[in-house]
Amino acid sequence: MIEGFYGTPWTHEERLDLIGFCGDVRLNTWVHAPKDDPYHRKLWRDPYPDEELARLGELAAAARGCGVDFAYAIAPGLSIRYSHDDEFDLLLAKCEQVHSVGITTVQLLWDDVQPTLNCAEDEERYGGEEHPSGAAQAELSNRFGAALDQDGPLVVCPIAYSGTEDSAYRRAWRRLLDPSIVVYWTGPEVVSMAIAREELDAAVDRFGDRDLLIWDNYPVNDFASEWFFLGPLRARDPRLWSGRVRGLIANAMVQAVPSKLPLATVADYLADPESYDPLTSFERALARYGAEVRGALEKLVWTPHKVGPSAPDLAALVEALALGVDAATGFALLEPFV
Repeated sequence: MIEGFYGTPWTHEERLDLIGFCGDVRLNTWVHAPKDDPYHRKLWRDPYPDEELARLGELAAAARGCGVDFAYAIAPGLSIRYSHDDEFDLLLAKCEQVHSVGITTVQLLWDDVQPTLNCAEDEERYGGEEHPSGAAQAELSNRFGAALDQDGPLVVCPIAYSGTEDSAYRRAWRRLLDPSIVVYWTGPEVVSMAIAREELDAAVDRFGDRDLLIWDNYPVNDFASEWFFLGPLRARDPRLWSGRVRGLIANAMVQAVPSKLPLATVADYLADPESYDPLTSFERALARYGAEVRGALEKLVWTPHKVGPSAPDLAALVEALALGVDAATGFALLEPFV
């Protein structure tokens, strides 16, 4: 799973709780990438203050204790000058800082930035490319991956992280990006209702026949944080796993505890994609986490709660939750089942 949303980042206590949850449900990777952690993105050049760094070290240690790989992601794309050696040195220095507290895996994210260059030297070096910023990002990613000392390949998120169409950006990446680098892909859409094997194959081809890592934007809700996506993961093709895919990272909701209900079903799907049944998985998740999630939702219901919507059975509940619900509706719908 990834803490990769926009909005107020989770507290340290929420992260420790969710790392323990990952261990319990056998999610084996945690990616630290909160968009509004300034040191992850906006202030990527600046080292973490001592207290913040110590907390990252505590999270990494907790993850190790739960059998979870803690990956730190850095996102310099808002302002980096690709051709400047001093900028690259700052990027490596930031990684060395997090390495110092026991974080051994680093990822590089270029998502959600404008496809522009940030200095005259970059314009001179990359301006003649079909997609200048795509070429710049590919070359810096290669240099970054070569400089890192870590087990496993570098994972990088491109600007063009969804869909299956061709583009100048993707042509630059498939021509220039080191073939050992794994690329994040969110599916046919930014928030994909379904992901099929054929769509994966098309995306693999667009990125130059390289391995992809699915960044699944379910159950994330930062685009409408008052809505909760509480139901089970659905419509992820079990045939994905015989294709060029390294795994699936689920992007959690802004609200930590409610994320447990859908994420538990993500874990079930990943444990056995062929046999995964959303209803069976959701029933199990409700028994284990439903009361905790309903308690968290109750704290977000600001008006006195009266009789709310109901679902006659588990299948109807799953359908009622499928497109998201507000806190009051989620609280009422879960009541008969937990």
